[in-house]
Amino acid sequence: MDMVKTRALIVRTANSGDNDRVLTAVSPELGKISVIAKGVKSLKNKNGAGCGVLCLSDLVLKEGRELYSLVSAECAEGFYHLRDTVDGVAYGMYFVSLLEGCTEPGVPAGDELRLCLNTLFALTRRPGDGATLKLVYELRLAEVLGLAPYISEECQCGEPATHLSIAGGETCCAAHKDPGAAALTPDEMRVLDFILTAELKDALFFNSPPALIARLGTVSEKYLEYHLGRMPKTLDYLKNILKNPT
Repeated sequence: MDMVKTRALIVRTANSGDNDRVLTAVSPELGKISVIAKGVKSLKNKNGAGCGVLCLSDLVLKEGRELYSLVSAECAEGFYHLRDTVDGVAYGMYFVSLLEGCTEPGVPAGDELRLCLNTLFALTRRPGDGATLKLVYELRLAEVLGLAPYISEECQCGEPATHLSIAGGETCCAAHKDPGAAALTPDEMRVLDFILTAELKDALFFNSPPALIARLGTVSEKYLEYHLGRMPKTLDYLKNILKNPT
């Protein structure tokens, strides 16, 4: 069997038998992959440290009919500081779940993976700004997927834009809004436009009032859910954690 080497982010794990796990990972070259990791639950297994969720690992794999088989896993980045708080874990799990849901086996996912990793790195440096990073990640992911909304201060008719059409993916005036369109203030439109057009590093480290971020976070969730069809269950977990801080 052919051997494959790739650096991939582990986005999900599932137990298989007493000592094995099935890993779901996202690789820039291979897209989403499923890997059987034999014996990895044993404390003596040398690959255990590189097989956890949120680990960016250098993997050596054997190709199989349905699954890759793990030969070795070496953790390059574990994002361990995210585990310092429950919020950090919840945001991290949500980000990687979105990544998993937006990637496919055999379809290269370099841009999607790069965005997720940059957001996770930013989260380790801005642990109290998860809501802002969530908004940036959702909007920039929509951009990577070719689904980004078009933000303009004017409707196509020339009148000032006051709403974002969730279905149409563009700003519009009150007279041309469709059912479900989200009302936006001029400041909110400017923030959306900045997030979508700025350099990623600038978008990930900008600051805006928490109330505005919370409002736009609701809009971006609604937008992604409409265009992706569904949101991961980790979003509900994240919301519960934020409602009930420990």
